[in-house]
Amino acid sequence: GAVGEQTLVILIGLSSSGCKMVESNGLGMGNLLVIALDQLQKELRIDKLSRPQKRILVGVLVLGVPTGSYFLKNCVRRVRKEQKLLWTAVNVKSASAAVADEKKKKTAEASSTVVSKQKEGKEQKGRESKAAQVQTKGKGGKKRVAVDAVFFERLCKILKVCVPSLFSKEMLLVLTQGGLLVSRSILTDLIAEQEGACGSALINNRSDTFLRHMFKFTIVAIPAAVVNSGLKMFQKFIEVRFRERLGVFLHNKYLADRCYYQASTQVELPNIDQRLTEDVENFAASISELYNHTLKPFLDVVLFTRSLSKVMGYKTQAMLYGYYFFVALTLKSISPPLSLMQAQESGLSGNLRGAHHRLVSKTEEVAYNDPPAAMTEQLLLNKHLRTLLRYSSLTSFQKFLQQIADQFLVKYGASSVALSVYAIAVFIWEKKATGGNATAATQTNAKDYIRSMRLLQNTSKGAGDLILVYKRIAKLAGHTSRVAELLEEIEDMKDPKNREVNFYRTKGMPEVCLEPKRVAEVKILSQREQKEAMALKFDNVTICAPDGTALVKDLKFVLGSGKDSMLITGPNGSGKSSLVRVLAGLWPLAKGIITRPSQDKMFFLSQRPYLVSGSLRDQLMYPHPSQRLISTSSRHDKAITRKASRNAPLLRDRDLKDALGKVELGYLLERYHLDSICNWEETLSGGEKQRVAMARLLVHSPKFAILDECTSAVSADGEEKLYQILVDSGISFLSIAHRPGVRKYHKRILSFDGSLQGSGWSLET
Repeated sequence: GAVGEQTLVILIGLSSSGCKMVESNGLGMGNLLVIALDQLQKELRIDKLSRPQKRILVGVLVLGVPTGSYFLKNCVRRVRKEQKLLWTAVNVKSASAAVADEKKKKTAEASSTVVSKQKEGKEQKGRESKAAQVQTKGKGGKKRVAVDAVFFERLCKILKVCVPSLFSKEMLLVLTQGGLLVSRSILTDLIAEQEGACGSALINNRSDTFLRHMFKFTIVAIPAAVVNSGLKMFQKFIEVRFRERLGVFLHNKYLADRCYYQASTQVELPNIDQRLTEDVENFAASISELYNHTLKPFLDVVLFTRSLSKVMGYKTQAMLYGYYFFVALTLKSISPPLSLMQAQESGLSGNLRGAHHRLVSKTEEVAYNDPPAAMTEQLLLNKHLRTLLRYSSLTSFQKFLQQIADQFLVKYGASSVALSVYAIAVFIWEKKATGGNATAATQTNAKDYIRSMRLLQNTSKGAGDLILVYKRIAKLAGHTSRVAELLEEIEDMKDPKNREVNFYRTKGMPEVCLEPKRVAEVKILSQREQKEAMALKFDNVTICAPDGTALVKDLKFVLGSGKDSMLITGPNGSGKSSLVRVLAGLWPLAKGIITRPSQDKMFFLSQRPYLVSGSLRDQLMYPHPSQRLISTSSRHDKAITRKASRNAPLLRDRDLKDALGKVELGYLLERYHLDSICNWEETLSGGEKQRVAMARLLVHSPKFAILDECTSAVSADGEEKLYQILVDSGISFLSIAHRPGVRKYHKRILSFDGSLQGSGWSLET
């Protein structure tokens, strides 16, 4: 403001004398440059220095600038090295990922070799192509975070999710935002024109003209205020819609085919919850903000350049844009890796959040051994916190150095260049327009100065924003990489071959999986087959642990429907729970054929029952959604609601109360009613939770029940009563238990010896 006022005084006061000087002395560009350098010497008082002092000054500049640059460069290099050490020290998984990827590559090569011996022709080429894809991923590992072709490819893929079609609501919002941006630039031009006219009227002391243009200014300001507010509102609307589209899409992919289980147990992708929530939110905010801060400056530059051409011409403005081009190249060359730092800082923040989440989920286990358990957890939390803050401090230091250049070159340097460009137009080329008439030059300066400086201000700001947009793009690249990594991992997990490789990535694929004529298949009986003969059948099944160890080989048995039962026993680590996970589809089948009914005919109970947030009725109806959840769900989720509610039992309150009574939880109905909502995880004991799960099984009444130590927290006599109820219900069940008292409730006993020799199992009636 002060500089602008001073310049206004100078230009108005010197307009006539300046034009006369130009006319009389014939000053040109070279002469103006000499005058400017002489004035600079006088301001810095260099002309008053002696010859030795000038030599010392030159020597300091010659030696000081390179030396300072060298030390600054080394300082930045040490900062980046420390950041790398902080990242690798906390993320131990990233260091081991390279080894795992190398093993994954060898496994893929071995697998492709085996496949090539089995098939020929087109089928062989297809298998080799799939193996090559796995090999490529193993070879490349994680893609680096940078603003490059990979970033733009990932960004386009995500934007296709956010804007599914040209006729979608999101596209309408984007087009509306674009229209508002164009309107804002046009209104800014009109406001600058009215400001210039008001300034000219004040200088010429014409009150009627001033009032007329002031009225026009007020009229234009009304739509300008509406447009400015609308821009912020529509930016938020775009952010919300993009976040909803991307969030729903990720939920659909993440919760399909049990990808959530693989992502949490088998894939080295840390902080998945943060990627699904915070990173999606940050991406949506960054992309909506980038749209505003890219299109608006571009429109400002285009429209205001055209308006300024009437006053300054295109030749004068070309000097300004040449300066901006130089600044853009300079800033790009000295910019730190902002996108990588953004992604790593988000990862460190996720590590701190994960440590707190782990403590919350294991409070009882920690409290039992406190002290010193709490102090150990405190050390861990402090380590994550200080690592994050140290990394942020180092990032801030690099941004500080970068912002010095940004502020000087883009803000202050651009203002100086803009004023100089306008001065050139006044002192040199304006004479041609006025014919050397000093009075005409004064009137022209007085009329056009305010408008020109406002337009130059906006043009410089727009060009500066376009130069600094790389910061926003780098920030966006960090969020894009974290969301894209999640999408890529989910797509990778859906491929059966990749699922197997991910499962065995620690030690590599076991030998049984590389046999030339291996058959590994889980057959789901059709509705017709289930009506004819429903049974659970294992045929020459081999089960391997994640480290590739064969736990059970060539396992054969049949569990029929209708009061059939089998007990699985054996020492720890012999493969009991592994069999259940393979049967449920959580682990891949190493070899053999498993024939099983559809999911709605089976029910799995684990040792740790899952209690949902909701009422007592909701606990018994799970895994089907409650009526309260269905009624409050969005209309966009109707398809999911119908699919989740399919085959849900239609039960009366009496049936639910009867199930609770059978498992000896009838006293809960004296304290609560079926629709009571409380924190059941904290309210119920371990044994009560397992009884609720057993009541849930009775309510759903499936054909087959798979029980993995689901009564271990119940007393011995209570466990026998539960098994007797299960036998009386007519449900066929396959159970894992350790107490001898439950043997009499099973028709056969499948024993695992855990010796890793021979087949590893025996079956007795």
